[in-house]
Amino acid sequence: MTAIRLGLPVPADAPHAALSASRLLGPELLVTSWVEGRATVRFGVLDLRDGSWRIGRGLRGLLRDALLLPSPRHALLLGDRGLVEVELDTLRVTRTLTAGLGRDHAWLAPVDDDTVTVGSAGRAMETLVSLARFAVVGRRKRSGMPVPDARERGAGLARVLDHGDGLTVGASEERATAPQRLLLLRDGEQTARPLADLPQGLVDALLVADGVLASASDLGAARSLTAVPGLRATPPGLLPLAELAAAASASAEALLRPARGRPAPRTVHRDRRLEPGESIEGIVAERVTLEGWRVSRAERKQKRPGLRGIRVRDLDVRASTLDGMVLEDVTIDGLRLDDSGFLFGCEFRRVTLAGRVRGLVLNPTLQDPDETVTARYAGWHRERLDDAEWMLDLTRATGDITIRGYPSRFIRRNPELHAVVTAAAVSDGAWREIDHGRSALRVPLLELARSGWEDVTLVADPHGRRAEDDLRYLDALRTAGIAEPD
Repeated sequence: MTAIRLGLPVPADAPHAALSASRLLGPELLVTSWVEGRATVRFGVLDLRDGSWRIGRGLRGLLRDALLLPSPRHALLLGDRGLVEVELDTLRVTRTLTAGLGRDHAWLAPVDDDTVTVGSAGRAMETLVSLARFAVVGRRKRSGMPVPDARERGAGLARVLDHGDGLTVGASEERATAPQRLLLLRDGEQTARPLADLPQGLVDALLVADGVLASASDLGAARSLTAVPGLRATPPGLLPLAELAAAASASAEALLRPARGRPAPRTVHRDRRLEPGESIEGIVAERVTLEGWRVSRAERKQKRPGLRGIRVRDLDVRASTLDGMVLEDVTIDGLRLDDSGFLFGCEFRRVTLAGRVRGLVLNPTLQDPDETVTARYAGWHRERLDDAEWMLDLTRATGDITIRGYPSRFIRRNPELHAVVTAAAVSDGAWREIDHGRSALRVPLLELARSGWEDVTLVADPHGRRAEDDLRYLDALRTAGIAEPD
């Protein structure tokens, strides 16, 4: 009963912390899901007869439950943001339902030949869906959730995940000090036996072939299922679990092999903390992802962590806090950020941004719970303003860029997309009379009027939904003499 790995076709650069269920679709298929890129959900279907993986798209959110339909070769897949019907031969999504379902779904269950129910652990009501109409047709009080019985609890099972052929598989309690365990309880026994430890936590365990397939909480990190063979006889027509794991791993590897013309996988650097005095220097790279990065506070100006002499094409920053770092002689061509895009208290020296930029907000004020740290970084910023060296070159960058508190005299700009408004120009309030339409560029002017900044650089996003309003607003500000003519 040694646990072995069953490979998933999950790319090495897939985001972590994406929680997905794994479900059986009848006796022959298994389905699970993961995230690729920044937020593209894929679902994978494993054929338990030959170990082949196929990959589909169109699932609304990560998989929460699945149900094989009576109609030939069709199934329902429930994601956390919607319900889809899938044709299993082609993995083509044939129908999609989101209206009236809400979000954060947890389970899917049949009611009768034409009705299924969609439920959520956090809600008192379930949603009824008609299969003929593929629409919400009502609500009902939520049914009770299955819980372990007295024997199962006494045997150590905190959750029951599957049962059959006299076997019950489940999970131990979650503890911060120990990995969660996959447990097996046989009929007539009083104590469950451990099958495998899952440090990342256990979401699902399914009786498959001659054993159990377990799904970790983070398939993006694990990139595999845990298989425990040899627990029972293999049903006819299915591969024994050890053979299935080998075939599935080979199939996943083949699917992940870069095809001609496709870009190579991204290089992902995860969970890094830059300590005081630490600097990353002299790197030239492309298709790089930083995930889970942190920057420590420094007590001395010269000890601030930094990036120096870096050239990167296509940089993706996820779930990171990069406040307070120094960037010097850095060129980034193509930058995408999530909430990590709020950079506070950073110092820039000869930093060039080019290409498409998404989600970047720059603010020189670092807010730290320790007021002495906040004051220390504010003093270093004031010292930087006495140095005439330029900070940012945005002449070849386009996209969603917001600049707060960094004076325009340090910024190389593109006059077609950028405009400078000084504090003096907003002092009389005349700018409030300019029609901004749907442009959000009025917000930096509000901040300028209330702050001690000397000016603000407005950046129009030519890719955004409000691009025309942004450009029209900049022209109107220049025509009114509020924005500098550049």
